[in-house]
Amino acid sequence: MASAIEVNDFSFRYQGDKRYALKHLDFAIRQGEFFCVVGANGSGKSTLCNALVGLVPHYFTGKTRGEIVVDGTKVSESTVADLSSTIGLVFQNPFNQLSYTAGSVAEELAYGLGNHGVERSEMLERVDTVARLMRIEHILHRNPLELSGGQVQRVALGSVFILEPRILVLDECTTQLDPLGGEEIFDVVQRLNKDGVTIVMVDHDMERVARCADTVMVLDQGEIVALGTPREVFTSPTLGEHGVSAPDYVSISRALVEDGWDIPNIEITEEPTVAMVRGLLR
Repeated sequence: MASAIEVNDFSFRYQGDKRYALKHLDFAIRQGEFFCVVGANGSGKSTLCNALVGLVPHYFTGKTRGEIVVDGTKVSESTVADLSSTIGLVFQNPFNQLSYTAGSVAEELAYGLGNHGVERSEMLERVDTVARLMRIEHILHRNPLELSGGQVQRVALGSVFILEPRILVLDECTTQLDPLGGEEIFDVVQRLNKDGVTIVMVDHDMERVARCADTVMVLDQGEIVALGTPREVFTSPTLGEHGVSAPDYVSISRALVEDGWDIPNIEITEEPTVAMVRGLLR
């Protein structure tokens, strides 16, 4: 399968910093893949997200080495605007996503479409579709600056998805939502992935990552310290050394085995409760 993203020996250091935020990253993301990035605070996750969509080096300047290729286009030789039709980023802070020029949520959703020259009839149709998908049709008339954090998070995701990118980068995009709202948004992301959209997601919920990712990459101080399937990554005995905890059911299962329980191997891509109960009843 062709690669949606290729990262070739990529390093980046912010202007004025002595330490590299990203160091010699080398990996590829397949088209249609659900790729998750995890790591402790300060490990370089957000910098990587910015680099994938061209904000590094076109907005955040500094010292760059290596290359990132998105859908056959070198990021360094393109522009953020041109890349936005192929790859979209939902920021960790959704308030950074707002244009601060729109008087309503509907206008906010349509803002990017206007910049891309989409006709009004198609624009209205896309706004309606995305509003229903994000469950924000009841606030289309509201001013974005009057919304709650969770509502802004939904608008932020909608404003990126409405451009129909083939690759979606999510930098902890459920931080402003309660657990139920977070799962609702995650369900939307999973549906997009099943429809062929490549997902690159930074998340702190290891149960969710283990359940849904095809590939997990662990960053520590800007370097790749683990890369593989959820099973390969989360069963590594050295995972905790890099500031990342295994999903609870993996940790519990390991502790039970150490205490002498006869627990069979548990596929961590299953629902954890089902897998745990099955293991304990055998």
